[in-house]
Order: sequence, then structure tokens, then C-alpha cells
Amino acid sequence: MQSPQDIQIADARLNLFAGKRTVVRGGIVAALAAVTVIAAYLIHMTAFVLTSESGVRTLNMDFRVFWAAARLALQGEALSVFDMVRLGAEHNVNPDAWMPWLYPPGYLLLIAAFGTMSFAAAFLVSNLISLGLLAWALRPFTTGAPGVWLAMVLAPAYIPSLILGQNSLIWLAGLLGALAALRGERWILAGVFIGCLTLKPQLGLMIPFALLAAGLWRTILAASVTAILLAVLPTLVLGMEYWPLFAERLAEQSERLLVSIPDLFLMVGPFYLFTVIGLPPTTAIAAQWGITALSAVFVFVLWRNRRAGFDAKAAGLLIAILLSAPYLWYYEVAAMAVIGLFLLRAGALGQTPPQLLLLLLLWCGAALQSVNIFLDFADGRLLGALIITPVLLASLVMLLRHLPSKVGTPAAPEVQ
Repeated sequence: MQSPQDIQIADARLNLFAGKRTVVRGGIVAALAAVTVIAAYLIHMTAFVLTSESGVRTLNMDFRVFWAAARLALQGEALSVFDMVRLGAEHNVNPDAWMPWLYPPGYLLLIAAFGTMSFAAAFLVSNLISLGLLAWALRPFTTGAPGVWLAMVLAPAYIPSLILGQNSLIWLAGLLGALAALRGERWILAGVFIGCLTLKPQLGLMIPFALLAAGLWRTILAASVTAILLAVLPTLVLGMEYWPLFAERLAEQSERLLVSIPDLFLMVGPFYLFTVIGLPPTTAIAAQWGITALSAVFVFVLWRNRRAGFDAKAAGLLIAILLSAPYLWYYEVAAMAVIGLFLLRAGALGQTPPQLLLLLLLWCGAALQSVNIFLDFADGRLLGALIITPVLLASLVMLLRHLPSKVGTPAAPEVQ
């Protein structure tokens, strides 16, 4: 989907640190990357220290749910992951808080090994695996620019995921793997990666529109077969009873979020922005679904046109994924750092001060919200609502400004 010549041109655009401002730009990047390392180090040291104390099993973070679910699965109580009382008793930290298990059976089997470890060890291993996979997945898109690769591996946008033990980085690595396979015209491998993304399906709504628009039928078939296998085989292990309980918990989660959305200061995205500016939740969710529909049309048109470059298509898909998600948490916008990478590769971002500022904001993602949790220097609602969505919209504008010279009347896709 991208010629070797176009790849070389995109790779050459990654040289941000040539010229007079090398020291200044490099210093800023190094300082912020150090924040990522320090944040990860501190949270893991805290986990090991506190859980060594008598009676403390976990920390009050999202990973406690993954760890507790893994332990229940190993104890032969897989369906108990949907029992909030049993799940809360297993991790024994703030057990009355609403922190449900919201994943298909394949993901529960995937993380079951964490149940054999202490919480702190499992938390560390999970984050190391996440960063390792992401580092591997970034390599094809940072060829010849080791500094950019290292900066992307240590992007501050990953801090929310790292301090919570969330799985956003693994999902992002899978998507990057699929994009690398598509770029190299390895259609079946791309489909396998995309099928694996269904283990966290809520962020994958836009991907089918891209594949259909490009006529990538072998990729669609491989993704479908992979997704089916990842649903059927774990069901044979855990039982059919898993699915109705899963559906019931998802419905309850949606209802709770719709009611409580104005108070969830760690939410981001258009829906949350609409509620912060005063729209009723029902009106806000209707507007969000409108944005989701427009995002699907945008992705379809962009990926159908063979004159749009691959990096522009990748950036557009990622922007649409984040803008279209009805319920978007701050750790899920880790993908903003990769949006910046693809916009840079596409030539949609240059080296003017405003464009570099946008690139910096994308690279940082929701890191400021993570810092605010500990320092409490600003209204958390405003940090989530007034930064993330405007930055994503600005990125979309930059991409659209870049496309007219490349995109005219849509051409027929190359069917694969």
C-alpha cells in the first residue's frame, strides 16, 4: 500500500532535530520522556513497597481488576468476574467502588497467568510487556530515526496507561502491527492482528470501514476468522454462560456512564466535552453518535482513495477512532502520540512553531491529567474536556489541509 520511494520520503520527514534548534528541541523531548520514566518507576516502587505491608494486596488502580479476575479464573471461578462482591473481595481495595470486568473471554484467558504472581510483580510484567510490544511495533515507522523511536517509546501520552496498568498500549501495538502489515501488503497477517484487537473491541469501530473502503477482502476474512476463533475457543473453556453475563455488565456500564458522565473527570472525547459545556447527557450522546457516523464516512472516503498516502490514511484512522468512541477514558488517548508520528510522516505537520506545538500536545496526550491527579493544580474536568478533543480536531484540520493536493475524486480501490 506504500511504495519504497514513498516510505523513504516519509522516513526522511522524521529528522526533526537537524539545524540550529537541535539542543533545545532535544532537551524538551528528553525532559518529558524522563517524566514518563520517573512516573513509571515511582508507581512500581510504590506498588512493591505498599503491597509488602501486612493486609495490603493491591493498589487502588485499574490493574487490580485485571489481577483479581486472573486469580478468579485460575481458581476455577471465571464467571465470578461479573460478581462485583466476589471481584472486590479478591482484590480487597475499595471493593464497593464500581470497577467491573468488561472484557470477552479470550482476554480473561490471556491474562490468567498474572494470577500466579503477586500484584506488584504482575503489574510490572504487564507494563513491561506493553512497552516491549509497542517498541517493536513502532520500529517499521521510525526507520533511520532512533531518537524518534526512543521518544515514541517513552511518550508522556502513555503515562495514564502505565500508572493504572491499563491495556491501551497493547491494543495500540496490535493496531500498529496491523498497519505495518498492510503497508507491506501482508494482507493475512494484518487480518490476524486486527482480529486480535477484538479482545478490546470498543476502540475498533472505524477499522472495518477502512478495510471495506480499500477492498482488502483477504484481510477482512483473516480478521473475521481470527475474531471468531478468539471468541469460540475461550468459550469452550469458560462456558456459554459467560456471554449473557458479559452483555448484562456492558449494558449496566453504559447506563451508569450516561448518568454519571458529568462527574467523571478522567473521561475525554467529544461526548464528555458536550456535557462539560452544559448539554444534557442524552443530547450529548446523540451528538456523539452523529460524530461517530461522520467519522465512519471520513474513514471510508479517505481509505477508498488511492491518491491519499498511507501515513495520511493511518493518521486519519487513528483520529477517527478517538473522536468516534462514545466513552473515551484518558488512558485510551495514548494513541495521540502515534497520530503525531503519522501526521509528521505524511507531511501534514512541519516545523513551524504552531505545528511543533501541536505535535508536542499530541505526544503528551493526557499526561497533564495524570500529573493533576497527584498535584491537583487545575480542574480535572477542564483538562479532559478542553485539551484532548480540541487537539484531535486541530490534528484533523491539519490532515484535511494536507489532503487537497493529494486527494481528488475518489479512485477505485485496489481489491485484495
